[in-house]
Amino acid sequence: MKSLAFAALLALPLPAFAETREERVAAASEYVDLALQGFDMPKMIETMYQPILQQVAAGGQALSEDQVAKIRQLYLDTFTEPLTKLMHDQSGIMADMMTLAEITALRDFYATPEGRSVMAKLPQLTAAQQPGMVALINDKMTGLMPQVLAIVNGEAPPAAPPAPTAQP
Repeated sequence: MKSLAFAALLALPLPAFAETREERVAAASEYVDLALQGFDMPKMIETMYQPILQQVAAGGQALSEDQVAKIRQLYLDTFTEPLTKLMHDQSGIMADMMTLAEITALRDFYATPEGRSVMAKLPQLTAAQQPGMVALINDKMTGLMPQVLAIVNGEAPPAAPPAPTAQP
């Protein structure tokens, strides 16, 4: 009976902890390399300074093409290398969070034409979402910060402002 139970145990799939971290890091590194091949880093970095340009324009100041180009170059010079390094560093993070099967599935997806297309479109997705995200954060921060400060200072949180009522 013991040998039958042992044989049944051996027939079970190996659990995720049987994978080594090194295997997961290697697969994640392949994924990151694939992802970075089709990733438009300058386009992603451009999404970072666009809200600033929009604020300047909303304030009534017109920037010349030269000024915009200088801001663009400043952001590219400042963020390209560290963001690329940060993306490469995600291999270890992925290895700690995901199974080898999950990492392999991601890697295999990004090796397809559809996966490469998705990766190329991610900066555009970020840019399209950013104005809504900034508006949401700005809208919520006014009421949120006094509450956070009250918690930090050990005080009772201030009363929440009444919710706006809909006008018929």
